[in-house]
Amino acid sequence: MHPLSASRLIDYLGCPHQAALWLAGVKPAEDADATLQLIRDKGFEHEAVVLARLEERFGAAERIPSGGGLTDRTRLTREAIARGAKLIYQGALTKEAWVGYPDFLLQNGDPGTFEPEDAKLSRSAKGEYLLQLGIYAELLEHMFGIPVRGGVIHVAAGEPVPFDLRRTRFILRRLMRSFERFVAEEKHVTKPHPCAACAQCDHKARCESEWREADSPFFVAGVSGAQVTKLAASGVATLAQLAALPASAKVDGMGAETLAKLSAQARLQGAARASGQHGFELLPYARGRGFAMLPAPDDGDLYFDMEGDPLAGEGLEYLFGVYGRLCGERDLTFSPIWAHNPAEEKLAFETLMRLLTEQVGRHPNAHIYHYAAYETTALKRLAMRYATMEAELDQLLRERRFVDLYRVVVQALRASTESYSIKDLEALYWRERSGEVQTASDSIVEYERWCLTKDNAILDSIASYNKDDCVSTAHLHAWLEKLRPAGVNLEIVDDTAAGKREQSAERAQREARKQALAAAVRASPHGDERVRDLVAELLWFHQRSQKPGWWALFERQTWSEDELVDDAESLGGLQLDVSTAPVPVKRSFDTTYFFSPQDTKLKVGDKPKIAETIGNAGTIVEISAEEGRVVLRRGAKAPAMPNRFSLVPAPIDLQGVPDAVLAFTDRFARGVIQNDQALLDILTRRPPRLRGRTAASPVRAADEPLTEAVIRAVTDLDHSYLFIQGPPGTGKTYTAAQAIVALLRAGKRIGVSSNSHKAINKLLAEVDKRAAETGFRFRGAKKGNDDKPETEHTSANIVTVFNSEDVTPQHRLVGGTVFHFCRDDQRGTYDYLFIDEAGQVSLGNLVAMGAAAANIVLVGDQMQLPQPVQGVHPGETGLSSLEYLLEGRATVADDRGILLNESRRLHPALCEFISDAIYDGRLGAHPSTKTRYLRLRSGAHSALRSAGLSFVPVAHDGCTQSSRPEAEAVAALVSDLQTHEIVRDGKASPLTLADILIVAPYNLQVNLLKQLLPPDAQVGTVDKFQGQEAAVVIVSMTTSKGVEAPRGTEFLFNPNRFNVAVSRAQCLALVVHGAELLEGAWTKIDDLRRLNLFAHAESIALSSFVE
Repeated sequence: MHPLSASRLIDYLGCPHQAALWLAGVKPAEDADATLQLIRDKGFEHEAVVLARLEERFGAAERIPSGGGLTDRTRLTREAIARGAKLIYQGALTKEAWVGYPDFLLQNGDPGTFEPEDAKLSRSAKGEYLLQLGIYAELLEHMFGIPVRGGVIHVAAGEPVPFDLRRTRFILRRLMRSFERFVAEEKHVTKPHPCAACAQCDHKARCESEWREADSPFFVAGVSGAQVTKLAASGVATLAQLAALPASAKVDGMGAETLAKLSAQARLQGAARASGQHGFELLPYARGRGFAMLPAPDDGDLYFDMEGDPLAGEGLEYLFGVYGRLCGERDLTFSPIWAHNPAEEKLAFETLMRLLTEQVGRHPNAHIYHYAAYETTALKRLAMRYATMEAELDQLLRERRFVDLYRVVVQALRASTESYSIKDLEALYWRERSGEVQTASDSIVEYERWCLTKDNAILDSIASYNKDDCVSTAHLHAWLEKLRPAGVNLEIVDDTAAGKREQSAERAQREARKQALAAAVRASPHGDERVRDLVAELLWFHQRSQKPGWWALFERQTWSEDELVDDAESLGGLQLDVSTAPVPVKRSFDTTYFFSPQDTKLKVGDKPKIAETIGNAGTIVEISAEEGRVVLRRGAKAPAMPNRFSLVPAPIDLQGVPDAVLAFTDRFARGVIQNDQALLDILTRRPPRLRGRTAASPVRAADEPLTEAVIRAVTDLDHSYLFIQGPPGTGKTYTAAQAIVALLRAGKRIGVSSNSHKAINKLLAEVDKRAAETGFRFRGAKKGNDDKPETEHTSANIVTVFNSEDVTPQHRLVGGTVFHFCRDDQRGTYDYLFIDEAGQVSLGNLVAMGAAAANIVLVGDQMQLPQPVQGVHPGETGLSSLEYLLEGRATVADDRGILLNESRRLHPALCEFISDAIYDGRLGAHPSTKTRYLRLRSGAHSALRSAGLSFVPVAHDGCTQSSRPEAEAVAALVSDLQTHEIVRDGKASPLTLADILIVAPYNLQVNLLKQLLPPDAQVGTVDKFQGQEAAVVIVSMTTSKGVEAPRGTEFLFNPNRFNVAVSRAQCLALVVHGAELLEGAWTKIDDLRRLNLFAHAESIALSSFVE
């Protein structure tokens, strides 16, 4: 048996083929590397420094000699622990085939309990370090029976980083089991695939040789791993075969335009191979694309490139390089701006922004050229992270001063190079690059080496590389100018340009007022410094939230149609339906367009923009992803639409919301805050103030019935707030409605708000129902939108109004979004404001509407769907209202609110998992849930259980947003389920489609499932089903490998979304997933924590059901 270790596990997780080569005894070519030896030496030095520091605190360490064999080292480690040593250095741990050598074992305060610590020559902790600590913890527990809770990484810079190893225990064990199974296999049949591990792999040359020999399509520029898999499944296994495809060829799961593009690229690369000469071909002209994105050259043009280190904490942009005629000089010069820590990064960013704005001031027609989106993305991130130079950056972006030559290249021409990196393209226009640093990854490695050695010759080498990148960008620009077809000039198509010019002066005035207010707030005597900073920075919350939307709007204007098709926020390639005439509706027309299969978040009621012009596209009145059909309503006098175009989301119109925040901030600065006590209690995190209650006592008395406790607490609020947390199935809406009815009966005026009209209407409907039970009548109003029927709510008690002015004091219950309650005429007009789904309501929106009421009741659950906030926000300003109050806790403390702690939905077999994994073990199942379960006939599908969790692995590869194998597996489960019964309170009835919810993360998978399932099947994304429930829930994870997940692992494995999906089930939750879903998804610490919930559920799936 091969000895298993953390480093071998990490190799396997990064690339199973690498592990297979190790098991086969294949050794990489030996290449003496002085840098590696230097890093090892520095590592030993750092370890010695950490040891000395620990010995100062804990006394002399028990040192285990490293020269002995494993048996001796483990024996000595056992003896040291038995003697009660407080610090053990270089101990040895084992468990079956696993071995581990933690740098340090420290007694954590309790005799006989130890935690592992490691010294790492890195400036920040990494996912692999966390896995290593976790393995040490597993070995410790096995050898000594010691429960291990935490561990520490001593990084080379900064404070030691502690970890709660319980938060990653389940995913670690799953990964270890996977590796054990792999090693135990008699044969290891793997194939090399390009992956992130290639950059650091000693076998890289060997694998590349295999790919070359096989003429792999991996070398086709722009091809993805998933596309190579789809091509192979269609018999296209080589670059030559791809190049030779006829125009009529089809590949399952790949659009015709995408296939044609890849085939043309392969043909060009094949021709270059045959001739030994690189070539290119110009693409057909498209309005506003390619060469039409190039401004006229100017003497003040600058060429800009950045070097960043993603391994340093939150990332560090350590070099900003600028090349051009700087500061009015006649000659071209290069200016490097360095940063080696966050403070210097902020200063370097500010220096750069001043340089750019001054250059544009001297040269009004100048532009800043860069290659690919890294530079502008990083600048936006820095501006928001440090809350500095935001106005200057916005101005440059609005004026379109940044020109991405990568976009110009890929839309203007097709090159024979194997990638469209600037290094590869240089073969067409420049061959003078030199120096030891040749790639961005080399730059990062060299910079990390400088951090260890402080050898300034390394910085000189990096600066030379960066200068080469800037100079290369200048040469590329000149080459593109030579290729520019006659008559094709800069063509900025922007239907909003005039409006933006008019808003510029108003923006400047508003910014000056906010700056003055922020200074006044920070100088005021109210609240502590943290609260004053929070209130001041909230002035910019909505502006920062909007920026990514505006930035993305202009960015998407430069995208190709293929890119917009792949973007879930957009809808690419709309084609006019010439067979359907526009339908007149009042003073508008409804026009029909078709589109190819794609995932999109656009929905009925949205008012998107036209990607090509940024003009208004009208309102979506119908959209069917299954039919590939959308209907747009536009005014009769609106400009004519092109026959083919794409839609992109429009930034949200915030209307008066920022003004309401500004008004609150002004009152705070002036000390006029007597009517804002509820908001101030939230912002200061004071316990809720209830009449007759001391601050430290529980809000709910012991054994007090939940609904009665909520009604009493809400009634007793004294110009304060109450947080009611409602986990799945605990009756959150029912309880809130009962409280509202009680308050209405007491003559109070109530507002109801949320992040969506759907949530507001649901609570209003529940209030109607509870009032009707006792014959109580009241007058209420719901503020809706006349062009969105789904925003309306009309009942015997409530009328829908379309203008806020039509809401009168006689309306004792009023429902509306933040746009209604933030109005000046609503301030102080309600006794209570109930905010439902408060976990999705930002702190900024809470401040905007909180002044409407004397008391605020926050109803929701932060562990369910999170708030859809965009942008980077300083401090705590980007948190939701519940995130802010909970401060990282999963459940509300007894003295801060009421936890509805009994689920009437979840069977105990499901509830136990949800409670332990999500809610700190505080959620219980109502006794009635035991009487609801599935009664299965003999021969049932092997995945089915009477209740609990079940995981269904399905073999598939190359699937991203849709998976037919998973859809077919779901269809088989649905078919089988309908042959069984559900028992409720002892009564059995047939299980029908009405008892089953099917959830998928992407709309493309939803559409595929709808095609394969009966018409009455309930299928949708998790957002559609929040608040709903069914006896059985089937979750289709869809993506083959997490590393390829659209929208990233943070979306696919989001614990909140997984919680909502699984907790829709009353009895049984089935999770259908790709057999290799977790492959490559573990590299970051946050990834491991997200994956832990999935692995936790999987680990108990076989033991959490009732037979």
